[in-house]
Amino acid sequence: MGYLHDEIIRMAEKWISDTRIFVSVKTLRYMVRGGRVSPMKGLVAKMLNVKPIVSMDENGKSFIFGKTFSQQTNMEKVMQHIGKLCKDREIWNYMVLHAHNTEAALWYARSMKDFTGKEPVAVIDISPVIGANAGIGAASVAFMFK
Repeated sequence: MGYLHDEIIRMAEKWISDTRIFVSVKTLRYMVRGGRVSPMKGLVAKMLNVKPIVSMDENGKSFIFGKTFSQQTNMEKVMQHIGKLCKDREIWNYMVLHAHNTEAALWYARSMKDFTGKEPVAVIDISPVIGANAGIGAASVAFMFK
């Protein structure tokens, strides 16, 4: 069964609004290098040992969602936030992405399985291009609501 052009546009707009991603970044060095974070903010974050959580808005623009002092605490904060987001909605599917950080990826996969009762669509080591921006050690969970 085929869809009309306008139907596809409406579905794509809904998919965009129903999709979330949260990335736990180990260091801002790569985001500074890529121009997403100013060198001054990167230096302050490094001095304070701040580990950011990055997300994206509906236009694809990244923003700092939160920050803590360890990646594990970041991931726990992400899971708490996902719990709040899902009070009235159910997750349709999810995947876990990481940049050479299998341990963090497996933690996300276990936590999300416990939360949703579903296995991830995939647990993958992200591409070098994304890794260059998020940095080695980044771990993320991306999901779509029903």
